[in-house]
Amino acid sequence: MLKCQPEVFARDENQRLLLRGDSLQNLPMFVIHHKNLSVLSATIGLISAVSLGAEMPAENIRIQLDTRSVVSRISPDFIGFGYETSAVAQTNYFGPDNATLIQLYRNLGRRGLIRIGGNISDHTRFITDGVAAVHPEEQVSIINQASLSNLAGFVRATGWKVMWGLNLGTGSKEAAVQESLAVQQALGDRLQSFEIGNEVDLRSRYDGKFHDYAGYYSNYLAYKMAIRAALPRAVFSGPDVAVNLSWFTNFAASEAADLKLLTHHYYRTGADNPAATLENLLARDESWDRRLERLQRNSRDHGVGYRINEVNSFSGGGKPGVSDTFAAALWALDYMFDLATHGCSGINLETDINQHAWFSHYSPIIHNATGRCRARPLYYGMLAFSLAGHGDLLKLELTKGGEGAFNLSAYATRNDQGFPWITVVNKELSRAAVVEVATPEMFSQASAFWLKAPSVRSKDQVTFAGADVSPDGNWTPGTPEILAIKDHAVRLLVPPASAVLLRLQP
Repeated sequence: MLKCQPEVFARDENQRLLLRGDSLQNLPMFVIHHKNLSVLSATIGLISAVSLGAEMPAENIRIQLDTRSVVSRISPDFIGFGYETSAVAQTNYFGPDNATLIQLYRNLGRRGLIRIGGNISDHTRFITDGVAAVHPEEQVSIINQASLSNLAGFVRATGWKVMWGLNLGTGSKEAAVQESLAVQQALGDRLQSFEIGNEVDLRSRYDGKFHDYAGYYSNYLAYKMAIRAALPRAVFSGPDVAVNLSWFTNFAASEAADLKLLTHHYYRTGADNPAATLENLLARDESWDRRLERLQRNSRDHGVGYRINEVNSFSGGGKPGVSDTFAAALWALDYMFDLATHGCSGINLETDINQHAWFSHYSPIIHNATGRCRARPLYYGMLAFSLAGHGDLLKLELTKGGEGAFNLSAYATRNDQGFPWITVVNKELSRAAVVEVATPEMFSQASAFWLKAPSVRSKDQVTFAGADVSPDGNWTPGTPEILAIKDHAVRLLVPPASAVLLRLQP
């Protein structure tokens, strides 16, 4: 029997539990008892995240943590950004004096990976004393020694490293050698690896050079041999495929012993596809999960890690009204944990100008002509992962109380200090979750850090841990909400289109 304040909870025609948002506005706390589940919400701050003024279905969710079972180890440089090579040619952007961009990186951690490449890498020339030029992929972009020096100063200020893509499409192995030497000289120990070519399985980009895997691999070996003759210790990653898994598996079988990482790309779909909707972005991509299982198996079988080194919501620069909204933050947080669950070494979320030379709608960071940067909603999803996405990923069991699907994900991690984190991402657009997390005996309370916005379609007013990112790039988390652990469980309400990170404490 449901026992609660009737103005707070009710039943709909299907006997589902309903949360009446309009009744919560002035309530400092509430307690309900339903199927022996006691739910406590301790602050108005939590309740205010619920859209007020309408009845809202609520789903009971139980999470059981298994601290003895480690699913995977999250790489210290898991988080990363991806750029078209033309980004390096921009002035007032990468450089040791761009304090705002440096701080945006530092917020995410002192270790990370920048991937420079994309379509533009196959249409870029390095000219030592040339005039740097940014162009779309139909033209040639130019980078010079000053471009590389600025990038080097930037990555040294952040502590991050660089995966650098070389021109396989319109270049030559001789030009690749020259560029590799310049990149190595500029970046030094900040260079993580080279890649040769971009999305090499999309063969239309390489017509006249190769038409099948055998032709690609022959070109790859020729480039690698030429570069190694000049840089004997050069490190490589690849094959940088877009869709063709057989190219990935063939490359892994041949090159795994001589690779830093295997690389693959992912977009939910193209921005022009009618399926590029907010609802589809937040829905589970089961076909991609099946592919991740195969990527993980190949990686494990050949003893080399794999990375999704070009990824974002929708290819072609993303879709306005979706890729630049709070929905992208929820998607990114969930997606990064999903990759970690599948043993992935990391992610490079595409940002800045795209192959068409305009700012992508999906870019987590944008800047103006002076280089002044600001964070978009997607960045906040990365920020949330940076807080909990460390150490061991632990096994957990998630049980849903109602029938039918409920779009909620949960993940557990244990940091190097031994403290567990639980991340809950509610991607339902109109249904709240009444969540109970069973906790080990040694913990007595939990700190809650909320990722939220006024609406799933919000393009601003996004906050994480009660704070936004300031104009100078700084982010300082507010005081977390403290939840008591009672009867070895912590209980809370997770509103629709929101996420919460719980840190368990003694």
